[in-house]
Amino acid sequence: AWIEKLAEHPKVIGIGEMGLDYHWDKSPKDIQKEVFRKQIALAKRVKLPIVIHNREATQDCIDILMEEHAEEVGGIMHSFSGSPEIADVVINKLNFHISLGGPVTFKNAKQPKEVAKHVPLERLLVETDAPYLTPHPYRGKRNEPARVTLVAEEIAQLRGISYEEVARQTTEN
Repeated sequence: AWIEKLAEHPKVIGIGEMGLDYHWDKSPKDIQKEVFRKQIALAKRVKLPIVIHNREATQDCIDILMEEHAEEVGGIMHSFSGSPEIADVVINKLNFHISLGGPVTFKNAKQPKEVAKHVPLERLLVETDAPYLTPHPYRGKRNEPARVTLVAEEIAQLRGISYEEVARQTTEN
């Protein structure tokens, strides 16, 4: 109840980060799923969009979002790592935006580059996920928010448009 009260504060613009993380195996999957469903329900009650964390749990994450009708509030798929086909589901069926970070700049990161070209610019966001996932050429060093420009520059190059256009549209989004 107290978290719902906090969520109703006028400065709160979204709920999250929430989702599923199967990478570290520190929380049982059934508990993660149960908590995720409760967090989506909270967001729907307070009518706020959600920010999704998904690590090695894409299908379960999408299934729960669909079952819980998360499209009613929409949101952001943070640090998106799925395929262009999954991006289509996220955008068209769940009413979410796709956020890309440092991996789109990695030399051999084929899938993030495909997603960067595929997703409509009006549904794309850029991020750093600092201090993690540092963009090239700083990979291996601590990430910083200022490096978000490297992500936007890479997306502009991949799409054959100007950095300014990517910066303007992703800011507007």
